Amino acid sequence: MTSGKLDSNWEGLFIIRNVLGPNTYKLARHDGTLLPRTWSGNDIRRFYS
Repeated sequence: MTSGKLDSNWEGLFIIRNVLGPNTYKLARHDGTLLPRTWSGNDIRRFYS
């Protein structure tokens, strides 16, 4: 697969593990490993399945 400037530049699905404050979240991968930093709600996208 090739990548170009029109390809999406986001990583795959994450789970919200903790809500730390308004619009601040701690995320984890599907295997349960936590990501090393906190995330703003402005930086994450909602996924519908």
